[in-house]
Amino acid sequence: MKEYPESIDGVEEESEEFRPYDTGKISIDTKKITMEGCLRRLEQGTIMLAPDFQRNEVWGEDKKSRLIESLMLKIPIPMFYVSADEKGVYSVVDGLQRLSTIRDFVLGRDYLKMRDPAKKGAGLKLQQLEFWGDEYNKYNFNMLPIDMQNRILETEFTFTVINPGTPEEVKRNIFKRINTGGEPLTAQEIRNALYIGLATTFLHSLSKSDEFLESTGESIKTERMMDKELILRSLAFMVRNWNTYSKDNDMDRFLSDTMRIINIMPDFASKESLKFFKDESSKKEGVKREDIQINHTEELRVLFLNGTSRAKQLFGDHTYRKSYGDRRRTPINKALFEVWTVLLSKLSNDNFQMLCTNKCRFLSEYNEYLNDTHFNYFISRDSWKYNAVKERHEQLSQLVKKYI
Repeated sequence: MKEYPESIDGVEEESEEFRPYDTGKISIDTKKITMEGCLRRLEQGTIMLAPDFQRNEVWGEDKKSRLIESLMLKIPIPMFYVSADEKGVYSVVDGLQRLSTIRDFVLGRDYLKMRDPAKKGAGLKLQQLEFWGDEYNKYNFNMLPIDMQNRILETEFTFTVINPGTPEEVKRNIFKRINTGGEPLTAQEIRNALYIGLATTFLHSLSKSDEFLESTGESIKTERMMDKELILRSLAFMVRNWNTYSKDNDMDRFLSDTMRIINIMPDFASKESLKFFKDESSKKEGVKREDIQINHTEELRVLFLNGTSRAKQLFGDHTYRKSYGDRRRTPINKALFEVWTVLLSKLSNDNFQMLCTNKCRFLSEYNEYLNDTHFNYFISRDSWKYNAVKERHEQLSQLVKKYI
């Protein structure tokens, strides 16, 4: 029996390509930042903390309390990794939970929402402490004795800061090397941290849509954001045609650029947008304004939901998979998710109905593609290569045209 490579996410794995880069372009500083400096930035919003839904795991009250207890015991906590923009705003790539816990305990969420001084320090209450449970369980920050408050407020943290001017692909490569809980960050976890904004909220909303969940059979594990990467991959080829894909075979850059494009929608004439396109114009294969086919996320949403619901209608339980008929169902395939969501989203209602009318003949010929060794190269481990992108989009587009 043929084996299909499957990751823990419920999606077939792809190979990766090492990309050397100019080390002279790396600008990194290691800084000591006091608790006071952290709190000031948290109040200003110059440390960007992703909303809970963008995180792999949201800590419970017990785990948060143990972090605060570590500060009370003067136990050093791990380094924070951030990316700084031109205005000195930090996007946190590693350390979100720790900074969120410090914010919730020392400042308090209600204080940050209402800016009522009476609520400052009246947030998170400690529980299940290991060393000081008898003394300080159920205490918020304001209830702690002065000596314990000072222990916390006099803490110093170590930050590794990726400075502005460091190329985006270099930032992503650096953060890819960070181990979180013993595992490296995934590419999508890094993108979600670096490109917080409309793109991250939009991906989240699509990942919860009935159309996406039904078309994938709710089989994709979400802890490492594979669901969001799949969605982003299809959006990328809707926002820009496949023929704009990098001949350097850089899928990571193509997807990252798509998040950056979505973040500046719909106003491509804004100051931020003009700067983005100006910066891109100096790159070998930078984003061109004329290549962007869609200006609004609502248009993207309609296309995506159309594509996923139509795919489910057409392929049933084997949607986005290499399996078919009565064969054992295989994992979701990234390339098939990408190409079928895009192709089906673009069909008129009449053309899609014609395809459904000819469904039996269409599926019979499509199954021959799935059994073809040569075609499988275009949807397998090296599916991120330019030639594979080109061939699967062209060949399956021609197949669809035969039956509409």
